Amino acid sequence: MGMRKGLIAIAVAALVAWGQGAQAKTFKWAFQGDIQSLDPHSLFETFSLGFWSNIYEPLVGYDADLALTPMLAVEWKTIEPTKWRIKLRRGVKFHNGNDFTADDVIFSWQRALSE
Repeated sequence: MGMRKGLIAIAVAALVAWGQGAQAKTFKWAFQGDIQSLDPHSLFETFSLGFWSNIYEPLVGYDADLALTPMLAVEWKTIEPTKWRIKLRRGVKFHNGNDFTADDVIFSWQRALSE
C-alpha cells in the first residue's frame, strides 16, 4: 500500500507542477550590477549585455560550438566585401504589433555606426 500512495503522490505533484507553468505573468530578472541603459547602442558592458539578451533578438547568434546560427536573419550571403544579402525571418512583430522589416535593420545598423 505504501508504494501505491507514493505513486499517487508523485502523480499529483506532477499535475500540480504542470499546471503552474502556464500561470506565470511576471518576468523577474536578477543580476549583480545595475543596468546603465536600455539602449543597445549606448555602451558595451557586461551587465547591460546580459539584460539586453532577454529583450532584443539579434540577426544571428552562436551555438554551443560558437558557429553562427540564424535568428532574425535566416540566410545571409556576401555579395561584395562591403555588401551582404540577408533574408529575414517572416512573421516577426515588434511589441506594438508593427512588422519587422529590412528598413528596421538598416535603421538600426546606421544608428549603431553613427554612435
